[in-house]
Amino acid sequence: MNSIENISLTELQRVIRDKLYESFPGFYYVVAEIAEIKRNSSGHCYLELTDNEGDDKKTTARARATIWAGKFRIINALFESVAGIPLQAGIKILFKATIDYHELYGLSLNITDIDPKYTLGEIALKRDAIIRRLTSDGIIGMNQSLEMPLYPKRIAVISSSGAAGYQDFIRQLSSNIYGFAFITELFESTMQGNETESSVIASLERIASAAENFDVVAIVRGGGSQTDLAWFDNYNVAYLITQFPLPVLTGIGHDKDMTVADIVSWKALKTPTAVADFIINRTLETERLMEEMAVALETATRRHITRTTESLLMLKHRISTSSLSLLRHQRTEMVNITGKLFQSARIAIRLAKDHTESLEKELLHLNPLNVLKRGYTITSHNGIIIKTHSDLKPGDEILTHFEKGTGESCVEKIKEKNHEKKGYDL
Repeated sequence: MNSIENISLTELQRVIRDKLYESFPGFYYVVAEIAEIKRNSSGHCYLELTDNEGDDKKTTARARATIWAGKFRIINALFESVAGIPLQAGIKILFKATIDYHELYGLSLNITDIDPKYTLGEIALKRDAIIRRLTSDGIIGMNQSLEMPLYPKRIAVISSSGAAGYQDFIRQLSSNIYGFAFITELFESTMQGNETESSVIASLERIASAAENFDVVAIVRGGGSQTDLAWFDNYNVAYLITQFPLPVLTGIGHDKDMTVADIVSWKALKTPTAVADFIINRTLETERLMEEMAVALETATRRHITRTTESLLMLKHRISTSSLSLLRHQRTEMVNITGKLFQSARIAIRLAKDHTESLEKELLHLNPLNVLKRGYTITSHNGIIIKTHSDLKPGDEILTHFEKGTGESCVEKIKEKNHEKKGYDL
């Protein structure tokens, strides 16, 4: 076995190092995402870089990198002044680096410069992609279709209790000059950094589970740079806002640019104080609207009462006139009826009198005295007038009455009338 076939690990590493330096001389511009970043007491910065591809962001490459203390102070200061944030995990960077290979630590990259404008561009591209996705899903304006309560009194607040923006929001609400009372409940959340997404989503889910207790949601935080606000250029946060059952107001703290959370919210305002002013002014508009409605209702009521009073007076006059006319007509009718009744009564009396006189004549004609005067007699037995032969029997003493006197007799026999003969046998 020759020396080439039998070398130490150190020698092999040196061979690899030399070959790398020969194959990759000079520097390279590399794009990668910062997975981890640490700075030690000496000022050196150590990074873990990754390359993630596909929709699932699968890690396809990983490498260590170093920014030595002298360079890091300059690079970080420039990056923060342009991008608005310091170098941190979760952002994508374009950097200038040389390849370094160490026998103990292996391959690493020595970063000598970072372009902050690239990071800003990456953030903008990510933001645009999220907006396009929300638009294609047809949900970007769903929260704005909700009806904002006229008096948003119960407010769920997503913020950090230590944030100046939250304190400004509460102070502005509680000290409003109109004396409006609002009820707020803070849902403590991380408003910047890698935990922003999970923290804000957790707060939104807690509020949604008790949505009946609130009228509106306010997401507020203090001011920040454009890149600070990029934590709210998040699809999952934006999606949850679009599906939220309550109107969402945002006051994330910016003057010009809007985050994706702002775009999908019911209304985006520049600052937490502006959110509070919106709620106060909304309540003030409602109060004024109610006052205008009250005045309009009073005016309409008075107008209706006036018209009704006039109608009642006219109706009263018509009823009075109609009643007098009806009474005159009824009086005339009663006079006519009375005359007719008198005339009918006289006729009825006259007819009754004639009839009575006729009956009197008949009665006089049928009077027994008059009958006796005409030659007829009346027979009685024991004071009872005999009307038929069956009332008598032989031996009965009977009394015969004449016009002038009576005669007594005794019945010897009784004959029945023969109906076939006419008259009686005497």
